[in-house]
Amino acid sequence: MSNEALKASTSDPTWSELMTAWEQECSDYEENLADYASASLPILDELARGTPTLNAATYVLKVAGAPKAAFQANRTFLPGYTGKVLRIRHIVTSPKFDFDNTIDYDEYIDVMVGVFSAALDLAYGELASDHIKFHLKSPVERTFGHNFTDALRGDGAFKIADIRGSWIYLSKV
Repeated sequence: MSNEALKASTSDPTWSELMTAWEQECSDYEENLADYASASLPILDELARGTPTLNAATYVLKVAGAPKAAFQANRTFLPGYTGKVLRIRHIVTSPKFDFDNTIDYDEYIDVMVGVFSAALDLAYGELASDHIKFHLKSPVERTFGHNFTDALRGDGAFKIADIRGSWIYLSKV
């Protein structure tokens, strides 16, 4: 399956396609999109529909052309760091992952791998940063985060690959 992370903005249909697809998914489960991920979707929506900035955006992860996740990426200077820090926050997966009783764990992991990969691509490209902080929201994500940081510790591309609480901390070499 092919994954791609696209910056969402008013200049392309990426965000409106996600909202339309997720509204239908919610409806399929007799749920309401307005009630789904109500802490994060409004933040992502405002950023996607707002004035574009150089250091922050909403990104949509598409898998085989379907929107499977959205997240906020912002780059800033933070106390205690030398260089810029890319923060990945407000990760929201498609409603299917919340409402479907038969969801395949491997499919969820594939989506999370796609979001992690997109974050790394951003840190080495469009939002070039020396450090990456990645916010996790669930115990399943934290388990995956431990596996992810364990794998990256031996990679040689990172001098720090750690998980603290619900945050993954990466510092590039």
